Amino acid sequence: MKKLFTLVISIVVMGSPLFSQIVINTTDMPHVGDTLRESQTNVAPAGYSKTGMDTIWNFSSLQALSQRIDTFASVASTPWAYQLFFAGANLATPLTGSPIPGLPVTQGYTFFKNSSASYSEMGSAYTVQNLPLPAKYDNPDIHYEFPMAPGNTWSSTAAFSINVPNLAYFSTHRYRTNIVDGWGLLTTPYGTFQTLRVKSTLLEHDSVYIDSLSTGFPFNRNIIQYIWLGKGKSVPLLQVNEEGTLVTTSYRDFYRMSAKPLSATLGHDTAVFMGSSITLHATVTGGTPPYQILWNTLDTGKTLTVTVQAIKTYSIVVIDALQNFASAQVIVSIRYPPGIAGHEAIPLVCYPNPTPGPIRITLPVKGAPVLMQVFTSRGAKIRECHENPQNSRLSENLSDLPDGLYFIRVTDENSVFSGKVQVIH
Repeated sequence: MKKLFTLVISIVVMGSPLFSQIVINTTDMPHVGDTLRESQTNVAPAGYSKTGMDTIWNFSSLQALSQRIDTFASVASTPWAYQLFFAGANLATPLTGSPIPGLPVTQGYTFFKNSSASYSEMGSAYTVQNLPLPAKYDNPDIHYEFPMAPGNTWSSTAAFSINVPNLAYFSTHRYRTNIVDGWGLLTTPYGTFQTLRVKSTLLEHDSVYIDSLSTGFPFNRNIIQYIWLGKGKSVPLLQVNEEGTLVTTSYRDFYRMSAKPLSATLGHDTAVFMGSSITLHATVTGGTPPYQILWNTLDTGKTLTVTVQAIKTYSIVVIDALQNFASAQVIVSIRYPPGIAGHEAIPLVCYPNPTPGPIRITLPVKGAPVLMQVFTSRGAKIRECHENPQNSRLSENLSDLPDGLYFIRVTDENSVFSGKVQVIH
């Protein structure tokens, strides 16, 4: 009987998964030279928030929408000026984007410190117009504390601001709280692993201001991260982010597709007749959809229709499902009918303006008979007549024209004069 009981126990044990609680420490974090591929999707695996001790998470059905590659370099391989600001860091990973929409930057890096006590983000650095621009946290943002075991908790508060005079300003304030809320066996398309599960809550306020646009973009964010860590895997085997109703997933993976960074464009600069309507289109590629698009007019969506009354720059900020940023801008200028542009003609004074129809035109000089022409805002000539100014004045009635903006052109034998009139009945 004793032998039978022992045999039954052996069969049960051999037929059951062998779980063991692991402990995560500094050796399980990224190291210099690591090149790690991660898949990304906007589909959250069912039951991702479930946790406990000795738990099975089976997310083998995940399918990638995109992939990215994270590389980790030595701080000594970054520009020397960065090394001065981040002397305490021992890891750096390249950045492809800019923290400030429309601001061209090069040589972007995020810096980390991996120590026996913790793995922390120290901040980032960029080069703007050949000058180093450090964005160093006043206190490290502590991602993990070691040794990490179920029940551990920690928190951190970190902030930085960067100011590029006459260009832009950007700041971030971040408060992070963490708890190791479970452990168990995780399965993804990458494989099956013993893991610890970390729940991280981030409260973050970001602020961007673009001097040339006289426009700011505030972002208040509340993010919950569910993170599964394995022994010797460097980055999370799986991470699910919740931000409002948006849930996104990333996980360690094999090569499945090219890794394409997030990018955006609004097309080429353009010019239109004053008063014309134009629709601008945002084209977004790479990254992980869905995308959030915010215009500097505070509109959202892929298109923006505007009525052009002056030269103006329009810009967008794009955020993908994994909180990657991209930006683009386009300049819309004013196009004038021939002979109407300010540099080609002497300005006219038209009164009243706006007008229900009747106008008086004052010419800058006295002269002989003139040719008066009226154009629509799109440059179509709708009226032409010869006039004899009385005391350098002309009278015209536009009451038969629909509401809108019109150009007046007056030509004598020596000069060209132009002005604009708004007709409002």
